[in-house]
Amino acid sequence: MRDNYFFLSKSQNESLMPGKMSELHFWLLIEISPIHSEKIILALKDFLVMGYSRKEVCERHNISSGYFSGALGRFQRVNATVAQLMPFYIQMKSPAHFSNAS
Repeated sequence: MRDNYFFLSKSQNESLMPGKMSELHFWLLIEISPIHSEKIILALKDFLVMGYSRKEVCERHNISSGYFSGALGRFQRVNATVAQLMPFYIQMKSPAHFSNAS
């Protein structure tokens, strides 16, 4: 049985706010993301952690706004996927889960 709850679509708007993400949170998400370009990683960090505008990060890191937007979308998808995984990890740590395992 498949629950639609577990499948992400591009229509879901999981926006990340500029300047609101901690540096640790950012680096943990980058670690599991499909993003490998140093320019894009640093641009995303400046945008999400430091709070610079899209225009500023694109100019600062010499990247196109379209390239940045695509990378931001992929990063948002990783963030949304991790958020949907959280209940499974919280459930695994609950005492009731461990008592049923024996």
